[in-house]
Order: sequence, then C-alpha cells, then structure tokens
Amino acid sequence: MQRIEGWNAAVFLAINADATSPPLLLSVARLLAETAPLIVAVALVVLWVRKKRLSRFYLLDATLTALVGLIVAQVIAHLWYHPRPFELGLGHQFMPHAPEASFPSDHATLLFGVAIPLLFATSTRAAGLIFAGIAVGTAWARVFLGVHFPLDMVGSLVVASTTALVVFT
Repeated sequence: MQRIEGWNAAVFLAINADATSPPLLLSVARLLAETAPLIVAVALVVLWVRKKRLSRFYLLDATLTALVGLIVAQVIAHLWYHPRPFELGLGHQFMPHAPEASFPSDHATLLFGVAIPLLFATSTRAAGLIFAGIAVGTAWARVFLGVHFPLDMVGSLVVASTTALVVFT
C-alpha cells in the first residue's frame, strides 16, 4: 500500500500546478473542474431533443450510469476515507474545496459515467468521445488544481466502467 501511495503522490506532484503555471492554463483548468458537469447536463438535454428514439435509450443509460456511479462513489468515500492532497500538505491548491474524502472523484465518476455508455452505440459515439474528452480534461484539471490525486481519477473510471457494465446487463 505504501508503494501505491508513493506513486500516487509522485504523479500528483508531476501534474500539480505551481506558482509558475500560466494563468490562462489555471483558468482553463478551473473552468473544466467546476463547470464540466453542468456543460454535460445541458448537452444531454440538447441531445435528447435532437436525437431519435433509439439514441434516447443510450442517453437514458448514460444518465442512469452516471447517477448510480455517483451513488457508488459516495458509498466508497463514506466507507473509506482518503485525504485530499492539501490535507497532507502536498503540492499546491488552486481551487477551494472542503476537506472530505478524495477517493473516488464525484466529478470524474459522473462524467465518465455519462461518456462510457454513449461510446457503445454508433448513433451516440461522437457525443461519447466528446464527453470522454471532457471527463479526461476534468480529471486532469482537478489534479492540476490540487484537489485530487491521480488514483482518485482512476478509481472514478473503474467505478463508472463497472456501473456501465451493470446497467447494460
């Protein structure tokens, strides 16, 4: 376990912003870290209106996967507390956040949960790729800004992927 924590901290420090980070990059990271779930929610509504009936089933699967994944993430965080980097005095924090369990990331779980089911269908694959890009960007941003560890994001991807498999079966 010590080895994994060491790797997690080392990768965090390699990604985490510092005082020399460009202000524009910090602004883009804040935008992704804070607004991505809202952007994806609005995009899902737009897709619902624009897509045909069959595609709407995939949109429902994506929504269900995201919500169930979020519940699973909350249960994991409640059962196993892992501190955030700033609680350990590690790196630099560029976004305010409550000192609550970091593993897995709610934001990343929600976003990966939307993206993964949409990747399975041809009619929604383009949207799934865009949402996956937003999810990866948000995962990077939350580490870059100092509120999550990299393994929080890996855990989110695993939770969302597992939840998608359960929803599809």
